[in-house]
Amino acid sequence: MPSQKRVNERREKQQKNEQKTKTIIWIVLILVIFVLIIMRICEIDFKDIKNRYFDENGHLTFSMTTNENAYPFSLSSSGDVRVQPIGDKISIVNDTSCTVINPTDAKIIYSYNHGYANPIVKYAGNYFCLFDQGATRLRLDRANKNVFETKTDKPIICADVSKNGNIAYIARYENGKSELVVINSTLKKLMKYSINEGYAIGVAIDSSGKKIAYACANSKNADFITTITTINLGDSEKRASFDFRDSSFMDLRYSTGSRLYYVSTRGVSVIKNQKKLFETFKSGSVNTVCYNYTKDNELVYVYSSYSSANENKLVYINSSGKVKTEIDLNKKPKYISATNEICVLFKDSVALYSITKGELKTSYKCDDSLTSANKISTKIFITRHKIIDVLN
Repeated sequence: MPSQKRVNERREKQQKNEQKTKTIIWIVLILVIFVLIIMRICEIDFKDIKNRYFDENGHLTFSMTTNENAYPFSLSSSGDVRVQPIGDKISIVNDTSCTVINPTDAKIIYSYNHGYANPIVKYAGNYFCLFDQGATRLRLDRANKNVFETKTDKPIICADVSKNGNIAYIARYENGKSELVVINSTLKKLMKYSINEGYAIGVAIDSSGKKIAYACANSKNADFITTITTINLGDSEKRASFDFRDSSFMDLRYSTGSRLYYVSTRGVSVIKNQKKLFETFKSGSVNTVCYNYTKDNELVYVYSSYSSANENKLVYINSSGKVKTEIDLNKKPKYISATNEICVLFKDSVALYSITKGELKTSYKCDDSLTSANKISTKIFITRHKIIDVLN
């Protein structure tokens, strides 16, 4: 029958199309496997490729063209200058003002005089939080505008900001006690929690704005200790507490995966899932020289065996607490930063190292006047006295 014939023809055509699709899929799979084998044989570093060509959101990036004639960029003051990449912009906070510039042409995107006596700044994604430590003023900004500025009921000891604009801060009361407060970008209070573990000295909030940790200093059995406590947003009880001896608090920071780094003067630990401790360098076992974080908030850390040692080790510690890269340094660095490479500032040079292999990529001579060096795209931006410049 003609109708059956047409059915058979359609079925035969469909089978041919399916076979063709399967053939294409197999060809693509074979090509992918072939490329992976070649890359493995050639020892191509996958993470180096990802970091070099993609941003933290997985979007393809391109090399930045910089008008070097626009530099040096002059600052209003050289006091307590902190330079930090924020997205693809540069944030500059000193003792009088906060400024955000476009690194390609040094044009000011956003600037204000803060008037804070003791300004402390924290960054997350496109947000940064500035607060007056020991006073009651606090503000939230984006790279191009202010979100809010507010006054707290009591003096602020410490604060941190998440990628969604939530701010966790700790305020001190007259009786010596302190309180953890979490607010969102509309100034709505999300949480209040009384702290009873001792004298609060630090706080961190994860990128989602839902996990919090704080540090307290106290004494037990005549020993000076630091207690790190974890709690989740909205909880009335803490998740866990950990005591550390033989060192002093330096920093708390959540990785993008919400694992918590604790950096002290003599060690590094990671707290997983708010309750499981992993000690990368046990408290009291090393001496911290300097540290910083990657765009994924993973730790790059320099330590020595004793405080005056010239032999230092630079390590990249992933969010599990494992040392993934280790680099021997024959001199003491002043400052480090990290993107797809680790940028190390010494008193006489700036060096770039592979973050995954540890090999030296390149180095530049400089003098001891530099205070920071940050690599953005293909350029290194340095700070010296009252200027920001591009390193050639």
